[in-house]
Amino acid sequence: MKRFVFLLTFMLAIFSADSQEFNIPRLSPFPVNLEKEKISLKGNWLFSSSPEKSFWTGKTRESWKNISVPGEWTMQGYKVEKGQFAGYIKEFNIPTSWKNKRIKLRCNGIFSESFVYINGSEAGSHIGGFTPFELDITSFIHSGKNNIAISVRSESLADSLASASKYAVHSLGGITRDIFIFALPEVNIASFHIQTTFDNEYKNAILTTEVAICNELKTKSDNLSVCFKLTDPKGKVVTLKKNEYELKPIESKVTESQTISIDITEPMKWDSENPNLYVLTCELKQGGKLLQQTSRKVGFRQVEVRGNELFVNNFPVKLRGVCRHEVMPLRGRSLEGDIWKKDVEIFRSGNVNYIRTSHYPPDEALLDACDSLGMFVELEAPFCWAHETKVPEDKHYQLLVNQHIEMVNRDKSHPSIIIWSMGNESNLYEEYFQQAAAITRKMDPTRPRIFSQWGPDSDKGDLEIGNHHYPGPTGPETYKNSKRPIIFDEYCHLNAYNRLELSADPGVRNMWGELLNRMWNDMYYSKGVLGGAIWAGIDDSFFLPDGKIVGYGTWGPIDGWRREKPEFWNMKKVYSPVKIEMRGNIDSEGNILFEVENRHNFTNLSVCRFQWATQNGEGSVAVNLSPKATGTFKIALSEKARESNFIELNVVSPLGYVIDQYKFTIKPEQVITDKRNDGFLKFSENEKELVISSTTGTYSINKLNGLLLAKNSNNETVLKQTPELMILPLNGEGRGIQMTGEGQNFDPYNPVCKFWVASSIQITQNNDVIKIQVSGSYQEADGSFCYLFHANGKVDIEYDFNVKKAVSPRQIGLVFSASDSYTELSWKRNGFWSVYPPNHIARLEGTANLYNKTDICGLAGPVTEPAHDWNLDRTDAGSNDFRSTKESIISASLKNTNGSLIKILSNGKQHFRAWKESNTIRFLIADYNNAGKEQFLVSHAERDYKSINIGDNIKGKVTFLINDN
Repeated sequence: MKRFVFLLTFMLAIFSADSQEFNIPRLSPFPVNLEKEKISLKGNWLFSSSPEKSFWTGKTRESWKNISVPGEWTMQGYKVEKGQFAGYIKEFNIPTSWKNKRIKLRCNGIFSESFVYINGSEAGSHIGGFTPFELDITSFIHSGKNNIAISVRSESLADSLASASKYAVHSLGGITRDIFIFALPEVNIASFHIQTTFDNEYKNAILTTEVAICNELKTKSDNLSVCFKLTDPKGKVVTLKKNEYELKPIESKVTESQTISIDITEPMKWDSENPNLYVLTCELKQGGKLLQQTSRKVGFRQVEVRGNELFVNNFPVKLRGVCRHEVMPLRGRSLEGDIWKKDVEIFRSGNVNYIRTSHYPPDEALLDACDSLGMFVELEAPFCWAHETKVPEDKHYQLLVNQHIEMVNRDKSHPSIIIWSMGNESNLYEEYFQQAAAITRKMDPTRPRIFSQWGPDSDKGDLEIGNHHYPGPTGPETYKNSKRPIIFDEYCHLNAYNRLELSADPGVRNMWGELLNRMWNDMYYSKGVLGGAIWAGIDDSFFLPDGKIVGYGTWGPIDGWRREKPEFWNMKKVYSPVKIEMRGNIDSEGNILFEVENRHNFTNLSVCRFQWATQNGEGSVAVNLSPKATGTFKIALSEKARESNFIELNVVSPLGYVIDQYKFTIKPEQVITDKRNDGFLKFSENEKELVISSTTGTYSINKLNGLLLAKNSNNETVLKQTPELMILPLNGEGRGIQMTGEGQNFDPYNPVCKFWVASSIQITQNNDVIKIQVSGSYQEADGSFCYLFHANGKVDIEYDFNVKKAVSPRQIGLVFSASDSYTELSWKRNGFWSVYPPNHIARLEGTANLYNKTDICGLAGPVTEPAHDWNLDRTDAGSNDFRSTKESIISASLKNTNGSLIKILSNGKQHFRAWKESNTIRFLIADYNNAGKEQFLVSHAERDYKSINIGDNIKGKVTFLINDN
């Protein structure tokens, strides 16, 4: 047992690390019956953006307004001058039953510098907007009505070191997290933490408790004891060899700390796939009388770094992660409700097993959800680009060390946390972070530390885990033999800043999935790469009350409203820990052989449900396969089920969510090619046009420019002057990286080649085909269009051009112009995945309308919470579903309100995209397509780039028909 002199009621203890003393501010564990001993200060407060001097002593409140707490003042329409303090005031009542108790004020987050006054007297202060603090206010309050006033400044050095307001592009000032008052006995539990370790066989465990008892009486307190009770995940009490421990007498105003180790036989282990939580209850007694009861959730797990791998419970792990900010579009970084649990559930369903809390500690509710649902956490201290802020020497400890201490002290008992991050992308490790890193290790030697940076050695090799942000496709090979584990805790940045490309084609969001798949597979098989966190998890867009839209924007697999975007399904598929391939058709006995790879860290597939279904039967199959292993299994089909064309497989986690879905064709597809050219074909001409009449319509070639106009059999215009060659350049622009208040409406970036001049028209006729070749030039290319009209109604348009200007293209093909009544798109395509959700823009078959009943919104998304899915968001150019490129089409059709069709026939190697432009529906048939030019993703995307130089040839063929069916 160690004794520490109690200096202040809010300071728990003084320790030393590397000969430097450090203080751990008191943060009391809550009583089990907290709700009965708690006064919530949530709700309405009085607020002034420019309060009078010493406002906490005055009584005049005529000019003060109501404000909601928790909350940011900016998101509630208030503006506070930069660097100035705002004022908060609220009354509360203390019950008479709290007499002879210690009264504590808990502030879970006030951004970012605050002074607290109770009944006109200063009770304490705090700096740091993302870590909690506690004040003992016993001497300031009385029974009955009391007053609390808080002076709050947003723009402190803590804000600057976190780049928090700069990052969110608005002031984060306010009482942004929960705030309440609670009562404790005068002799109370001041601190209660736990840690777990296993024996060499990882079978039996030691549960180590750290308990601090504070005597806040004016006299010595004796005859004290602590008693422990442990219940397992099913609520059954675990028998302990010893459960009560006597304490030495504690002098007045002294805190005694004691470490107690308890042997636990074969506990159920905690990990991200098996979140088994016990509950350890600690009772403080005096003479056998219960004074206080508190508890901690316990996850039995052990984290170790061995060589270049991270082990949890003796299993090497791969981390499939995302970076997560605290964000709600109308609340900023001040969250409410059950959003934290919802986020963990969403990401877990997306096969994420690890969240990096960029770039600050979140509300503790997120960690509670990670503990209970199963999610590893890299908990990051509130520092981002800190090297840009000069910290006075006398402020180093308060700003650069204490916030780390507060983070670790609040959270070190959470089993979900497996890594401490010292900060994000901040240089000056030795000057700003080394002391805090040493203290973190002193406070918690059970977890590795990381300095989340652009390169692996910014911590001078001081910490247990290295890091590299955006290492590119070569990263897995570079670090496969690293000396310590390397994590890419920012990688594969989503398309966000290339807003001109996104305005034209939401489909680039789906194309990101193939890039992620390549990268993750390489990471998975690279021993030295621990894993990574996709940048980012949730769109960082804030809709301010004045109508401005700010933030970094649309970089998440889910948007701020928590709707799944196209990237979410791609992430889920890539991160799937169950990879299945079919190995052969149905054999003579009705069996289908599958190969399966189990990428779970801990789970044998025997506990997962493998459900299958065909058109003519369904069932399940047992698969027994250890983690990180590859094997096979068979599905035996009944005679009737063998008649089916495909089989669907669902893999369900023992935690209840669907891990993955597959669909396999089990019978060879029979493709019948109809080469008949039945129908009629007629050629004529007049002064202005060449006219071709066929089975399905009439086509006119303008003699002045060689372009096509098409009408259906009802003499309705289908295609206008068309086609046009598109060599669409890559374009990563989008009004900068951050959204700083400008509108987020962009004209779709769809430039076609300019200044077409036809030079010759050649006509060739026979009974079945009429060929018209038009030669000419654009500013960008010379070449020709060749029209082939068939008697059966099909039309081929071949293009063959030599480029006159070098370009790095995003898409190459022909653009057509249709009547604006063709607003329903249908398609059939080959996909990168065998299954897509029914609302996904990349589903293999589907129908999308140009518009729907939703309001038009910019690229940042709806400004109020929508009731519809993301694919139905729309701009003037059409819905996300309608405008997105449909890759690898077999066919695509545009239909008007009368049922008339324009149908594109293809071979699975072309890509279709449509949009509205003025009073015209435009559509592109592309023979080349890539994932765009998002600057942080380009190292992955450029592997598929195609450089077009002067003199290079581009060619292709588009086949279509029109009809009235």
